[in-house]
Amino acid sequence: MTPALTFVFHDHIVRPTVVAAVRSAIAQNRNAVVHIYCDPASIPRYQPLLPKAHFEDLTQYFGPLQTTRMEVAARRMPALALHQHGGWYLDAFDTLTLKTLPSVERFTIGEECWDSRRRCPAACASPPGDAFAQAWLNAMKAVPDAQWEPTTDQKLVNRVIDSGRFPVERLSTGQLNWPSDSGFTGELRMSEDQVEWLLDNAWVVHYYSRGARGLPYKEMNLTALRRCRNLDGWLPRLILHYSRGVPEGSGPTT
Repeated sequence: MTPALTFVFHDHIVRPTVVAAVRSAIAQNRNAVVHIYCDPASIPRYQPLLPKAHFEDLTQYFGPLQTTRMEVAARRMPALALHQHGGWYLDAFDTLTLKTLPSVERFTIGEECWDSRRRCPAACASPPGDAFAQAWLNAMKAVPDAQWEPTTDQKLVNRVIDSGRFPVERLSTGQLNWPSDSGFTGELRMSEDQVEWLLDNAWVVHYYSRGARGLPYKEMNLTALRRCRNLDGWLPRLILHYSRGVPEGSGPTT
């Protein structure tokens, strides 16, 4: 049983995928304490939809994170939260939790779905006070804001792993990330066997940029998600199930 779940994001709208990510994690981990760190404007938007979560203003952590840029703070905060609370960090924009997540004894992370030599921090875990989480945070804080790129956090988590200084639990693709494209090429019309495989093996599905007609699910509003569900889309069906009650006018305009 995981003691804590952490989500971090900043946005200007309410996305169905964010509500689905948090609710699916809560549904599978009912006793976990849920921490959400986000921009101040997002708190009143999301709090009524996620009353079981503990919201905090991400800007209050600019000092410990050594940045004044929201996008950089959002990338550094997972390491700080894992060091403080332990438990699991899950990407708020594009994950769905399918199983109860275990407590871990060391930093735990899954393979990148398209490169087993790399690890993807979209779903990762650690015990409280873990030295790996602190080393990852220190490595990120050493990068000046002006040099920060969208994948800097992933590059640095892999660099700390490759240093061999800390014990790390490496999980195979499928437990924490979307399986390889060669096995699951059609996310809208997956076969029953493919869906069954995910239900049997996946703890968390990090579906990243998957979607339909060139549009990721995280960029879809409720209408677009319903169209995908009507095309036998398994993922949009889950997203819609866990985002019930999201106002019709919310989400991306697409």
